[in-house]
Amino acid sequence: MACPHVSGITALVRSAHPSWSPAAVRSAIMTTADVVDHYGKPIMDGRDRAGLFAIGAGHVNPTKAMDPGLVYDIEPNDYITHLCTLGYSHLEIFTIAHRNTNCNETLHRNNNFSLNYPSISIAFKQNSTRVMIQRKLTNVGTPNSTYAAQVVAPRGVKVSVTPAVLTFKEETESKSFQVRFKSTKRMAVQGSATGEGYLIWKDTSKGKYRVRSPISVSWTS
Repeated sequence: MACPHVSGITALVRSAHPSWSPAAVRSAIMTTADVVDHYGKPIMDGRDRAGLFAIGAGHVNPTKAMDPGLVYDIEPNDYITHLCTLGYSHLEIFTIAHRNTNCNETLHRNNNFSLNYPSISIAFKQNSTRVMIQRKLTNVGTPNSTYAAQVVAPRGVKVSVTPAVLTFKEETESKSFQVRFKSTKRMAVQGSATGEGYLIWKDTSKGKYRVRSPISVSWTS
């Protein structure tokens, strides 16, 4: 029953903010989701605490989604670049987007590109201990607001955010930041291992907003 509920919330958010892109609406819903139940306790999956692969970003909160403070927006061209990073061929991209694309030129213009998604998922492959991703936040809350990064790092990973403080003077102003991950854990000899954490941008000006992004980390041999 999640789909009709989320569809209804999406319609409510879009009616309140008709100029927002689908990506901005999705971000508002994801980054304001609750990770505790109505008793204020962690959401459970049976007898265990629910993980990211069970609850995703959390339990949707329609009231908070209407006023998220910040959003992770995505431009249409970003999806084309994302397809290039995934190794899609010219023909495959044309079939999807009906657009001629030169991935070599696209990736050259967008070095270290990562899709501006409101959650973060990274993989440490064999002999890899460091990963860096970039994100961009757009202010849809109040002007002259400042946000500070708070990280709960996955076990076995050190996480740093640069810059750790973002100040938005105007509404619709955008600021970019980088998140660096360093694995401090020995990779599993067989199979894979995973870790979970989250990044929160906390409004330090008025204390009104908490923009939360789940983090998923995996190690593969």
